[in-house]
Amino acid sequence: MKPLVRQLSDLYGDLRHFGRRQIRDEVSKNALLPAANVRTLSETLFQNRVGDAIRRNAFYSDKVLQHCGSTLQSDAVAPALLPVWTRQDQNDLMMAQSGSPIPGAFLHATGGSTGSPTRFYVTRESYEWRTAVSDRGYSWAGAEEGRKSYYVWGSPIKPLSPLKKCKIELQHIIQRREYFDSFIFNDERKEACCREISRFKPDALVGYAGNLVDLALFVLAHPGKLNWKARSVVTGAEGLQPGQRELLQATLADEVFMSYGSREFMLIGMECREHSGYHISADNLYVEVVDEAGQSVMPGRSGRILVTDLRNMANPFIRYQIGDMGTMSLNQCRCGLPFPLLASVDGRIQEFLYTTSGEKMTALFIPHLLKEFSWVRGYQIVQTDKANIRVNVISDGELTSALTEPMVHALRAKLGSAINVTIVRVAALQKGASGKVPIVIQEVSDSSDGSLKMNQAK
Repeated sequence: MKPLVRQLSDLYGDLRHFGRRQIRDEVSKNALLPAANVRTLSETLFQNRVGDAIRRNAFYSDKVLQHCGSTLQSDAVAPALLPVWTRQDQNDLMMAQSGSPIPGAFLHATGGSTGSPTRFYVTRESYEWRTAVSDRGYSWAGAEEGRKSYYVWGSPIKPLSPLKKCKIELQHIIQRREYFDSFIFNDERKEACCREISRFKPDALVGYAGNLVDLALFVLAHPGKLNWKARSVVTGAEGLQPGQRELLQATLADEVFMSYGSREFMLIGMECREHSGYHISADNLYVEVVDEAGQSVMPGRSGRILVTDLRNMANPFIRYQIGDMGTMSLNQCRCGLPFPLLASVDGRIQEFLYTTSGEKMTALFIPHLLKEFSWVRGYQIVQTDKANIRVNVISDGELTSALTEPMVHALRAKLGSAINVTIVRVAALQKGASGKVPIVIQEVSDSSDGSLKMNQAK
C-alpha cells in the first residue's frame, strides 16, 4: 500500500497528465533490477539520447560534426568519440535558438557554482523523472516525500505571487516538510532554527552542508538550545571535511547521508546506509569520469565528471562537464542496490560574504540571484573589506546603469544598504589553484588571526 502522500501526488499527476504514477512506479522497480540490467538500460538510453539530439538539434549536430569530422553512421557510438558539452556550449546554444525546441518544455536556470550562469529547457517528462529519482535517493535516508523533514535551506530570491506562495505552502504541508531560510545564519538565526527543529521534531534534516556544520557547532557550544535529534541528516551543495560527519552525528542526527546534485539535473548521486560512495541515478543520468581529453579513466582514478541527461529531450546535455572532479568506485556496493558508485566527489567549498554589520553570510544565494540577470555570462565577487564588494562580470555588451542598478539593489538588500557595490566588466575571471573559478574572493582580514583569506573552489 502506497503512503497517502504518494497516492495524492500520483492522483494530481494523473489529473495533470504528467505520467507521474507510471514514472514513479518504474523508478521504484529499477531499484530491484540486477546491476547488469541497469547498466544495459543506461547505455541503451544514452545511445537513444545521442541519436535524438543529433536529429533534433542542429546546433548539437554541428558540434558533433566538427568534433568527429563526419556524420556518425553507427547506432552504437562510444561515448569517448563524442564531444564534451560545456557551459559555454550551452550558453551559445541558448543564444542561437529562439524558444524551446520541444512544445511544453519550460525554462530553468542555474547561477553556476563555478561562476557561469546557465539556462536550459526541461521537459515535463524529465522533470517527473528527476523528482522521482530524487525521492528514491532520499528514501535511503528516510527523507522521502511524506516523512517529516526539516530543510535548512534558502528562500526564493524573486518574490512569489500570493497564489504561487499558497500553492508551495500547501505542497509542503502535504509533503510534511518545513523550511528555514539559512542564507543569513548568525547566532540569533541558529537559535531560532534550533527552536523550530525542537518544535517540529522531524525524522530528517536536509540542508547545505556548511550551514548544517555551523548549526552543529552552535549546538555543541550552547547545550540545551536544541532539544531534538533527528534520525538522519541529508547534506547537499558541498562535501564534508574530515570530522564533520561525526560532528553532525553527535549533535543533529543519528546518521548522515551525503547527496550530490546540481540545478541542471537535481540528484546525481546519493549515499546509502553503507556510506561507501554516491549511488548514481543511472536510470535517469549517464555519468562518466574522464581525463582532459574526454577519455574514460579507470575506476579508482580521479577525473572530470561528465553527465548525460537521458530523459530531457529539450536540451542536449550529453557528456556535460559539470565542473567537478570525481572517482568511480572499484567495487559494487554491499547494500545490494544496482546503481554504480561514485567513490568520491570533489565538493564545493562553502564561500561567504560579510554583511555591513560584520556577520558572515553564505554565498550560496549568489548563484540564485545572478541567474536572474540574463546579460551576465560569468561573474565573481571580490570583497576587499566589510563595506565594499566588487562584482566582476563577463557580458556580451557594455554595462549600463539600467543593467547594473537592479543588481546593486539586490545585493544591498542581502548584504546591507550601506555596502558599496561596484560592478566591473572583465574579460576573464580569476581561477583558484585547482583551476576552478571561485564565486567569492574574500580579502577581508579574519579577526581570529588577522590574515587575509581567499575562498577557492577545489
